[in-house]
Amino acid sequence: MKRLALLLAPLFLFSSLRADEVLLVADGRTEPLPKGLEFHHGSWKFGDGAMIGEQVPTEKHLATIKGLIPFNRMKLEWKMKFVEPKQNFLFVTWPAESSAHAMDFNFTPGSGQFAIVRPKSKDKEGATLAKGQLQKLDTEWHEIVCLHDGPSFTVTIDGVTITASDESFARPMGPFYLNGGGFNGAKFLVKDLKLTALK
Repeated sequence: MKRLALLLAPLFLFSSLRADEVLLVADGRTEPLPKGLEFHHGSWKFGDGAMIGEQVPTEKHLATIKGLIPFNRMKLEWKMKFVEPKQNFLFVTWPAESSAHAMDFNFTPGSGQFAIVRPKSKDKEGATLAKGQLQKLDTEWHEIVCLHDGPSFTVTIDGVTITASDESFARPMGPFYLNGGGFNGAKFLVKDLKLTALK
């Protein structure tokens, strides 16, 4: 009986694993963009095995890739590279019912600092909910995973993970945005993007 229980245990573990659904894959190496993504701000092209965004002076906005699939109970993975120093990155997702920020994280590659932020709203003050620090600052391609699951938002950059929980995150989300740059002419590269829905 004990032996049977030992044999059944692995089967139970595998049967309880979540079968997540991949909704979007973009390696960034060749055009066109897959359905579900668009170049939203900046001047973009394909080259060096990635999507390359450059800030446009007249836009006064970071180079941006917009995800058209709602970031609601999702896991998003990608790699990104910053060609010039003193750049920054901002991930934004909007609530489904408005165009205000709902859930953000920011990252400064030069310092290795990143943070999960609750944006200011009419109901709550804005707040930094969690902070992370990379120790290795000379990484060429940063590997990012961010996950939204109810009130929880988790961000991992190059293996360093931070998590924050806030009741304002536990609502349907709208589109998401990958924003990179910081000054006119700054180049922000993205590749190997994958969006997975949590079951």
